[in-house]
Amino acid sequence: MKEIRPLGIFAAFCAFITLLVGVSLAGLIVGFLRQDLMAFGLTFAGHPLSGLTKAEAQREITRYVDEKLISPAVILAYNDRRWEATPADIGLSADVSATVEHAFAVGREGTLWKRGAEVLLCALCQRDIPLAVQMDKAQFAKYLTPVAASIHQTPRDAACTVTPSGTVLHEKGTSGVTLHTDALVDTLTPALCALRLPQRVALEPTIEIPAVTTEDLADVDAVLGVYTTYYISGSNRGENIEIAAAALNHVLIKSGAEFSFNDTVGHRVAASGYLTAPVIVDGKIEQDFGGGVCQVSSTLYNAILLANLTPTQRVAHFYPSGYVPAGLDATVADGQIDFCFENRLPHNVYLLADAGEDYVNIVPQDLLERGIRLREEYGIYDIAWRFDDVMEVLKITRDKGMIIVGGDVYRLSGNKPIITYDYWGTKAEDDNAFEVAIEYITNYRARNGDDFAYCPVICPGRVPK
Repeated sequence: MKEIRPLGIFAAFCAFITLLVGVSLAGLIVGFLRQDLMAFGLTFAGHPLSGLTKAEAQREITRYVDEKLISPAVILAYNDRRWEATPADIGLSADVSATVEHAFAVGREGTLWKRGAEVLLCALCQRDIPLAVQMDKAQFAKYLTPVAASIHQTPRDAACTVTPSGTVLHEKGTSGVTLHTDALVDTLTPALCALRLPQRVALEPTIEIPAVTTEDLADVDAVLGVYTTYYISGSNRGENIEIAAAALNHVLIKSGAEFSFNDTVGHRVAASGYLTAPVIVDGKIEQDFGGGVCQVSSTLYNAILLANLTPTQRVAHFYPSGYVPAGLDATVADGQIDFCFENRLPHNVYLLADAGEDYVNIVPQDLLERGIRLREEYGIYDIAWRFDDVMEVLKITRDKGMIIVGGDVYRLSGNKPIITYDYWGTKAEDDNAFEVAIEYITNYRARNGDDFAYCPVICPGRVPK
């Protein structure tokens, strides 16, 4: 017969021990809670908090934080320059009260058994409480803004100029420097929030290469081709020409590359500064933004022919243009017609475009100064002249092969122009546009007197016979 009593006695003994441990643990928890103390084994940044009251823990953590936050948070260096930022400068702060409450909550939340287990685990293995740290990234970025500005350098393109004698002069390009502050903030934030202070950083800003480098222009040492056309500045059409010419100035076309006029000049719209001016559409004269830009593309076309560059896309106007010989024009239209050429030369080519008064203005300066500018009163760049002066303007434009497509009449109150809504116009197929303008203005003066000014509209078209 087998003996089983010892087993029963052993089981009863284990139950007794478990009950004893449970009772002891419960007593430990109750005693812990009644004492209002931090749990045993609790630490903060390696400093013990065991058995401290909330007030004592508050003082201990505050002392630690004050020691950390009194020193610079970030030390930046760039070349021989140095910046030191305090925690307040970059929006770094610590919430001691929140940290104390977090520590005090250990062993005081959940069921009795959960709290007991947490207290026991803390006592056996220790538990480190993280510091509640706030980082205001916007404040940090704000601090870095003037630092970045003081470092920043805008890249400068290399450039060429040509002297009156034809000598090519070079200006070296320089690289730019940019500090990306957002990336720097993101990189440093984890270490700063851990109060690993100070963070020492040798700044490494991004180097920006200029669009045109000195090396790009190394072989640009001679003038390949020059072509000049003429226009009247101060008008809407003249303003459009000047905007387009500025877009072509200092443009590099590398060997093997193709040039697009539309891509380079951009859309001819009001947002880009373009004004309405006469254009020829399907044989009719209409007003549209960018009127006059075709003179720029045609001038460039003749220049690239002289430079031995290869046209790849070129469309002639509906009618021959007066500013270039017949068959040597190049029309352009946004999204429809482009003028393109390819640089098949073994070296790069550099464009220079000048639309200044001394270079392309067909009207003498004294005549321009006597003109009555309409911009102040009516917001347009056109110019009106009194009888004698407008006759001279008409003769100059005719001699330059340009066509007068019409004009407006303004009554003068002193020197202030007032719209009369009187005007004249010609058809595109008319060959006597000059005579029509002369006759209209002469008859108008005979009927109404001399207190009037006349604003001719000058446009490329068929060269008058």
